[in-house]
Amino acid sequence: MKTDKLYRRFREVFGGGNTPTAYRAPGRVNLIGEHTDYNDGLVLPIAIDLSTYALIAVTDQDRVRLFSENLNQLEEFGLEDVRVKQNDWTDYVRGIVAGFMDLTDSLRGFDLYINSEVPVGSGLSSSAALEISTAIGLRDELQQGNLGDLELIKLCQRAENEFVGANTGIMDQYVSYFARAGAGLLIDTSKPSHEQVELDISGYELLVIDTRVSHTHGGSEYNERRRECEKALREINRLVQGETQYASLSRIPPSELETIGPRMEEKLWKRAKHVIEENGRVKEAAELLERNEIGRAGKLFYDSHESLRDLYQVSAPELDFVVGFAREEGIPGARMTGGGFGGATIHLVPEEGFEEYRKGAEKEFKKEFGHEPKCFNVTPSDGALVRPTPAE
Repeated sequence: MKTDKLYRRFREVFGGGNTPTAYRAPGRVNLIGEHTDYNDGLVLPIAIDLSTYALIAVTDQDRVRLFSENLNQLEEFGLEDVRVKQNDWTDYVRGIVAGFMDLTDSLRGFDLYINSEVPVGSGLSSSAALEISTAIGLRDELQQGNLGDLELIKLCQRAENEFVGANTGIMDQYVSYFARAGAGLLIDTSKPSHEQVELDISGYELLVIDTRVSHTHGGSEYNERRRECEKALREINRLVQGETQYASLSRIPPSELETIGPRMEEKLWKRAKHVIEENGRVKEAAELLERNEIGRAGKLFYDSHESLRDLYQVSAPELDFVVGFAREEGIPGARMTGGGFGGATIHLVPEEGFEEYRKGAEKEFKKEFGHEPKCFNVTPSDGALVRPTPAE
């Protein structure tokens, strides 16, 4: 995305009175580690080379003007009305602004122009890209330099949890901010902390197949899974012998669950089993992808998808079809990525035969479901800490 073009568009919408500054935050693909982040577990996402751009100019008005290029919508609200939810895309911005109002009593109005390359509802975290790009812009433009990196990330997470109503973990905002090109981000969400995992996937491409079946994290099913995990943890702590009490599902040894599993409600046992085993897959996959052991890492991708389908029950027919196609074609690994109930899959595809595989997937998917998916390869890319230049 050429930010110089966005500067011109900003002036067309808002006039030439104030010069904006451009900020950027990428979407993400989670290579492995699904629904573990809000259970204090491990995840291995990458930032992708698709970003949301936020152009911000502070004004002398007590109003916020927002323009979404993707939706071709101009919205406006006064600072006194920032906490009035609208149940639309502006709530993400309202939640961020409300977070800054808790930090300063000298908040000023601003104009915000948004352009996103990240497909909405695809499981690539367009919401976190919007939140992070807006938040780093407001931090700089409102001179809130004392707001640290982790505090900014948590502010964005709170906006999604408490304002939008999606009870997500910290992974999406975290990787959108901290990611580095060529690396995966192995995040321990219990702290949170991270380490860069240098990915050696030479000879392979990362292909995303967006089924174009949209999902929203604000949906009741996603939030229900989190409530089920909390209930499973309470039941496990009630059933364990001795004085051991676990702080999260991710702290429970597999052997403990095996012992008490027969006494648990089956649904709750399934949820716990997925989380506990998925953490093990994340740790192993990180080591394998560093060593270019694609075959073994790919098997973990398939295992993860089966667990999400059968134990966590967040897949969808379109996702299962695409992963099944990958198996039939003999590629090393594929799995759903993101919260589920639609969205996208991630595939480890050999460079040789990549285009043939992509075209075959599109053809078979359209034959089955009547519409084409959106396919694109992604590259592990820099997070929001790497800023765009005016002529990028």
